[in-house]
Amino acid sequence: MGMPIAVKEIFRVEGLPFGAGTDVDIDDLIPRQGPFVDALKQQGCVLLGITKTTEFAAATINSSKSMPWNPCDAAIKRVCGGSSHGSAAALAAGMCAFAIGTDTGGSVRLPAALCGVVGFKPSMGIWSTDGVFPLSPTFDTVGVFSHSVSDVRLVFATLTGRKALAMPAPSEVCCGRAMNLFEGLRVPVADAMERAMSRLAGEGVRFIDIDLPEAVEVGSVFGRILAGELVHYLGRERLLTQRERIDPVTWARIEHELDMDGQTLAALRRRQRELVALIQRRIDRLDAIVCPTTPLSPDPVTDVGEPARAIAWNRESGRNTRPGNLFGLCGISLPVHAPGKLPVGLQLLGSNGGDDRLLAVAASVESVLGLTARPDLSTFARRPE
Repeated sequence: MGMPIAVKEIFRVEGLPFGAGTDVDIDDLIPRQGPFVDALKQQGCVLLGITKTTEFAAATINSSKSMPWNPCDAAIKRVCGGSSHGSAAALAAGMCAFAIGTDTGGSVRLPAALCGVVGFKPSMGIWSTDGVFPLSPTFDTVGVFSHSVSDVRLVFATLTGRKALAMPAPSEVCCGRAMNLFEGLRVPVADAMERAMSRLAGEGVRFIDIDLPEAVEVGSVFGRILAGELVHYLGRERLLTQRERIDPVTWARIEHELDMDGQTLAALRRRQRELVALIQRRIDRLDAIVCPTTPLSPDPVTDVGEPARAIAWNRESGRNTRPGNLFGLCGISLPVHAPGKLPVGLQLLGSNGGDDRLLAVAASVESVLGLTARPDLSTFARRPE
């Protein structure tokens, strides 16, 4: 009751503007307010306003749309990740108690990592996506940003009516270290992850090296389903007639699937269900998969503004989060950077439906690593115009 929150603009909230970060005419697609926002209101939350998204929530950054300022740096405007970057930035700046976004390919976990907050993506179907602009119904999930795992657990327990599991001791936790998701890391990310993993191992957390070779199917299965479902929802004719209104990054993601037929989409969905079952069996005895949330750091906006660079940054930044959606896993990103350093996120992925266990394990991890310092926002007041 009375908790101030912010909600991503692709949620329909009665009395507040609705949008999908686009100049394309989608007035005929505006949904009714759904049960998730109903639940927030019924619990007494105070909805302060809506937060910015990338176009159709289909990219981590756009090249033609403005982006929020990452609160981690007052001197240089840095990317927040996406597509829920507005919610992540609002939470990191202390504007709300918790914030709501959506995660289709990492759109909660990625901006959480780059803004230095906690971001939680539950399993598919935990929370209804009715009343939310549908990017890809196969992968869309409602997610939460908070300052700590304990806050996420409170929100999750309250909105699901499920009692939180007891936090295990670190020595009771066994994680699979996804070795192929530790490759090609930026030096600050590698250093922060090495410190975090060393501290966890020192407190008794067990790590088993595993590989997820099926992650290579992110492009051939995940990417094609996402683009195909978005095209089917918006309609090929709308996209072609309003092509000039669409951001180049978004267009690059969907243009190759403009003619996808229903049979092809159905076959891709079958393959995705096969991958969900395969990965579920492989990680059945693990408490979580651990890896960096993203191999990248929050780069200056000026470094990634040109379309080709933005497209490349989108592809690489979500490399470690998209497998979680492809495999139907729940996931959470925890900040693990040192004070004064740019944000870095540690990702934990849990089995499909294992949300309660994942949150308990994440609480144990957080008890070892501690909370990260919030950014000094007084520096923004001194920032020159």
